Amino acid sequence: MTLEAVSGTIATLLGIVFIWPQVVRVYARQSVEGIAANAHLIGLAGTPMWFTYAITTDSVPMMLSNLNIEIAIIALMVMLVRKKAIELWKPVVVFSATAVFCATFAYISPTTVGVAGVIIGTPAILPQVWRAVRTKQLFGVSATSNVLLASMGAGWFTYGLSIGDPVVSYPNLVLIPSASYIAWKAWRSHHVSQLQPSVSHA
Repeated sequence: MTLEAVSGTIATLLGIVFIWPQVVRVYARQSVEGIAANAHLIGLAGTPMWFTYAITTDSVPMMLSNLNIEIAIIALMVMLVRKKAIELWKPVVVFSATAVFCATFAYISPTTVGVAGVIIGTPAILPQVWRAVRTKQLFGVSATSNVLLASMGAGWFTYGLSIGDPVVSYPNLVLIPSASYIAWKAWRSHHVSQLQPSVSHA
């Protein structure tokens, strides 16, 4: 198998899996503590752009990965709205505007959609990084999801290089260290929260 095939397959599988531990944690714990709603709001816009770009470039791995991610983001948005972490009108407006943009430019200029995906999607993780920097309370954040996200970023970076597409590869230079940092902070937060009951009963 070629490097393109291997990296694309790995990135796709990780893209399908990575976000679901976060969804499961939010619903199982009924908590969105520490989750930056704006990060997922940006993702709600950026992911359909990546999906549209994947369609126009016939990249099946990117199609599958981004469709899956968008479904998961919508599931997270439902809980964020229920917990009043974000107003309902925001995701509705963002999703609707993005759908119109993608439908329009997919035929006029697919490259524009791809570039827009880079501009909007690349910094999507930064609000969560900033949240992780500012607070130790990350109970609702899944460390597992962020480890898988960093791994997925490495896969897409390699895939992008192998097909010679900087739109696919370079955004991951932001994603990989960002997701790794969030995973570390989330793990520390969970570890401390588990120790506190023991300390209080000592």
